[in-house]
Amino acid sequence: MIMVTGALGFIGSHLTEDLLDKGEKVAGVSHPTPPENNINILTSHKAASNLHIIYSDLKNLDEVKQILKTNAPTHVYHLAALASHRLSMSEPYKYLENNILTTLNILEAARLTEPSPRIIYSSSSSIYGNNKPPLREDMKPDPRGPYALSKWICEELCSQYVKDYGLDVVTVRYFNVVGERCRGNIVFRVFAERASKNLDLEVYGRFINGVFKPAARDFTYVKDAVQGTILAAEKGVKGEVYNIGFGRPVSVKTVAELIIKNLGSRSRIVEKELKPHESLESYSDNNKARTQLGWTPKKDVEEMVHRFLVYWKNIQQP
Repeated sequence: MIMVTGALGFIGSHLTEDLLDKGEKVAGVSHPTPPENNINILTSHKAASNLHIIYSDLKNLDEVKQILKTNAPTHVYHLAALASHRLSMSEPYKYLENNILTTLNILEAARLTEPSPRIIYSSSSSIYGNNKPPLREDMKPDPRGPYALSKWICEELCSQYVKDYGLDVVTVRYFNVVGERCRGNIVFRVFAERASKNLDLEVYGRFINGVFKPAARDFTYVKDAVQGTILAAEKGVKGEVYNIGFGRPVSVKTVAELIIKNLGSRSRIVEKELKPHESLESYSDNNKARTQLGWTPKKDVEEMVHRFLVYWKNIQQP
């Protein structure tokens, strides 16, 4: 049995789907109010009989211990989290409490379970802050904002549980994962919804010597990210961290232009200044994942945009 927290979320639903495709039995833990579309996709899967959905917000330690005891997973993929760098700025307590407490409960419940499962913790590239890219796993974290801080603290908790209790934990750091089922605050979805109505698309960046430079991010296709996560579970070294990113910067303006073109939109691009805590450019050095895990991301940004828009058009109400 394999356990996935956040199983009905964006990346979690794709991970659960791929694990079911591999013939695994999955205990999918989800917040009590998940996206309905993701539930329908997974419950209609050809191997849905191998999926057991459990509703819990994971902030109750006794409940988490009972879930692990009842299901006895060999692996726990811990993806459940509140995930928004920008939104966390206005709700710091909510993001810090939720993300840290749920992760601590997973680690503590795993420690008290015999045998303890291997834990794959999903972290974020946001912990690098203003480090100069390409971003490597051995760089000193420089988290900016409550979301990034919560992820860094959770990584530190994972490290302590490896050192102090011998727990088997591997961490993956995701870089700007995009694709089908992405959340409403992810730029692909924001741009698609606005471009379909011919509304302005706000592209953030910085004015340097009077010239606007758009932000650039390491957009990574969700199926590639999931494959990297599964390989981390299978081949990752205990206590190690792996960047899961395509390994190149893509201008957010390029994404806006691709979406406008694909939708035949008349939207204009409006240049806006980034918030002080937001990096202008972020992309990964993924050599460690390539060499140690044998992971290779395959879908570049043009294909990501195409696949997302095919999905997005299909879910629009007639």
